[in-house]
Amino acid sequence: MPGTGNLGRMTRRFRIQSPGKDADDTAWYWFEVEDDGWVLRQAVFEAALEVPRSCEPLRNADGTTCGGASMAAAQAQLALVRERFGRLGVQLYHTVYGPFTEGAVEVPPEAVDVTDPEFERAWSTAVRHRHLSHYLTGPLPEGSLVTGMVCALPWGPGRTGLFVDINLPVDAFVDHAWLPFDPADWPAVGTVAEFEVVTLRFSSARPQIRLRPTAAPPPGEPWPRRALR
Repeated sequence: MPGTGNLGRMTRRFRIQSPGKDADDTAWYWFEVEDDGWVLRQAVFEAALEVPRSCEPLRNADGTTCGGASMAAAQAQLALVRERFGRLGVQLYHTVYGPFTEGAVEVPPEAVDVTDPEFERAWSTAVRHRHLSHYLTGPLPEGSLVTGMVCALPWGPGRTGLFVDINLPVDAFVDHAWLPFDPADWPAVGTVAEFEVVTLRFSSARPQIRLRPTAAPPPGEPWPRRALR
């Protein structure tokens, strides 16, 4: 159903079902576009993808369910990420939200217009799926190792977590759950250690790498301090 966008421009929201050779090849594409076809938001669900744990599947009008979401990308958010964080930010955005293709699309005849609530339901479901997915591709896939220096403990030892400088223009954060129970055993600012990528997060178009230390010294022993190469 068309709606009014910014500055009086019209937006259209529609979905397309793309059947494959078998049921597992089926995909569902949801688009929000301007009147010139320029894509504002896009969500994609694929039958072959598992729905992340703790997530609800998107249900079709006929009662069947879609698979997990492979995309939940927005043009405005991607543009902001590109402006702030450059190529790396775009790569991380594509990893989390899917390889959004910028530009206009031609609406095929089989497209079905959807209401605003229908689109928003599909969109919010896709975003949740992507937030709880495993990110095994991109520049910093889960399980990859990085060396970093503890650069800030904004809440103090034992609370919330700490930030690590991994020599990239994005934040890297270690949650308190991955750190020693005793605050006295937390690494101090300047500590250099090896970390494993746990997952990626975006907040207000700002990427954050979530890390955990690959090893910690025994209780009461200091963390090593050395120059970061």
